[in-house]
Amino acid sequence: MKREGVVVEAVEASQLGAAELELWRALRAADPVLASPYFDPRFVQVAGEVAPSARVAVIREGGTVRGFLPFQQRGGLIQPLAAPLSDFHGLIAEPGFDIAHLLPQLEGVHRARFSGLVAAGEADRPDLTPRRAMAADLSQGFDAYLAGRDARFLKDKRRRRRALERDHGALTFTFKRPTLAQVDYVIDHKRAQIIRTHQYDVFACGWTVELIRKLADVDAPDFGLRLAVLKAGDKLMAAELGLTSGARHHLWFPIYDPAYAKYSPGGLMTLDTLEAAAARGITRVDFGVDADAYKHDFADPAEVVFEGLIERRMGARGHSMRIAGASRLARRFDRIVACEPSLVGQLKGGASFMAAMNRRHPKLGAGVGVGLGLGLGLVALMVD
Repeated sequence: MKREGVVVEAVEASQLGAAELELWRALRAADPVLASPYFDPRFVQVAGEVAPSARVAVIREGGTVRGFLPFQQRGGLIQPLAAPLSDFHGLIAEPGFDIAHLLPQLEGVHRARFSGLVAAGEADRPDLTPRRAMAADLSQGFDAYLAGRDARFLKDKRRRRRALERDHGALTFTFKRPTLAQVDYVIDHKRAQIIRTHQYDVFACGWTVELIRKLADVDAPDFGLRLAVLKAGDKLMAAELGLTSGARHHLWFPIYDPAYAKYSPGGLMTLDTLEAAAARGITRVDFGVDADAYKHDFADPAEVVFEGLIERRMGARGHSMRIAGASRLARRFDRIVACEPSLVGQLKGGASFMAAMNRRHPKLGAGVGVGLGLGLGLVALMVD
């Protein structure tokens, strides 16, 4: 239901005052689904410094602040702040607000695109696609977590751990705040993986790297980057950058040496990360949405999140964009739109991505060309 007397003002994150930040923290503490590190005001403040066209919509009703919506704007489209790197997003607000009813008050905004929208409002849900957040529940400790996993899965991981240690030396694991050099190491290896698998490089635009490096500078016991590292002897087997806020940790950027894939070093590292997190009082570790089958080995479905487009009006030439909101092609081009603030950059990024797809699937031939045309048209329509 639309609420009367609601006023929305878009400001920079740095303009939020002490009273607004106190309300933000109180709203977050009152709703467990907002415990993700991406809703931490410290994350929003760091992202607000580097993400192009970053803003926070401040929602007032009767002159009183009722909530907030962090976002970044790309033409007539708004996306979650720090997209494509932020997995969960949405309103930090009192119950009863809908993004659809806020869009008309945001200047030049025609639609909003989300991939992991939590606590979606009643007016927003009908045209969105539901997905499940995946999480490891550590609230009862690591032993209780293990008791809930498949015995065959755990047996396989124990066997691989013994084999890795036998063949390559004693295993060591660390889980702590990373140095900038370690952050750069993970990003460099992640980019090499992206190139090797012909994906779109979300780090090529620059500001995404700057975001992670700025988060590495945050020195707080309850917030910031944490780096998991698994070694066999002196050789790094796997590493993963994650983001912690209070009792929640979000797995973010994993890397592993493909030469040791038969030992499943990434899986071994994940189990060690969960054990270390539980020992530090973390009660939940997030794996993002249920897009990858492997996540079900480590985590269980949690709350429903939503993906798709919320529109203020019909798209160009009167055609609704909602049908494209949750398509695989929209999801891929959404990353390009998020990384590249200008339309020229978005079109170049789209062409580069489709060229990479052609290298990956050369037999598709003309199909890739058709996909390129559709994709670039989709980009233009999304930001219209």
